[in-house]
Amino acid sequence: MSNFKCFLVLLAFISFQAFGQDSLRVDEESSVPMPFLSTVAISVDYGKLFGQLLDSESKFEFGGQVELKDRFVLIGEYGFSTLNPNGAYQNTDYQSEGNYFRVGLGYKIDFTPKNNLYFSALYANSSFEDKGTLDITSASGIYSDLTEPFVRKDLSAQWFEVVMSSEAKLWKGLYAGFHLRLRIMGKYDEQEPLDVYTIPGYGRTFDQSIPALNLYIKYALARF
Repeated sequence: MSNFKCFLVLLAFISFQAFGQDSLRVDEESSVPMPFLSTVAISVDYGKLFGQLLDSESKFEFGGQVELKDRFVLIGEYGFSTLNPNGAYQNTDYQSEGNYFRVGLGYKIDFTPKNNLYFSALYANSSFEDKGTLDITSASGIYSDLTEPFVRKDLSAQWFEVVMSSEAKLWKGLYAGFHLRLRIMGKYDEQEPLDVYTIPGYGRTFDQSIPALNLYIKYALARF
């Protein structure tokens, strides 16, 4: 089964459970008028911090969201990364680095009094560069070995994401949760003869769709 089909099956199952729970839940605050601007929040992807321990990557990402009427969500995310994938190309030392952002809209479901569920659609854009050193060895030994460095700047990529997010309230406005994403490639600046291998914020270019899981901590100021 493809990445896209697996994601849709999981999304459908979680959606069924969520809407079932939401319809049974009794809102004790239903008599209190909900302000138009109900919540402002900031978040940090703490899962990416563990990547600082690896030689193959260095990543950081944070985000913000604004909830309207405790249901509709405006989302913005920003990150930057340096990627040194092992074995990207044979006889090539490769690195990709840059920043990216995502913006989009979502819908919030009160799964339980202390758990929230979000469904959202995002547009993403990355500005980056890649570089490396290409080692060419003469198999016969007749010719001298060649070491050729390359740097390609001002590259860009665009893609789209479908996201399901779940979070639990830890204390007052503090939440912990995860984003289950499906990234769908739009376009990127292809290169010749050696193409871009990996894009900051997206992943490997030969994958037209990529499922991903992100862990985050969020602090929210509610009910303005």
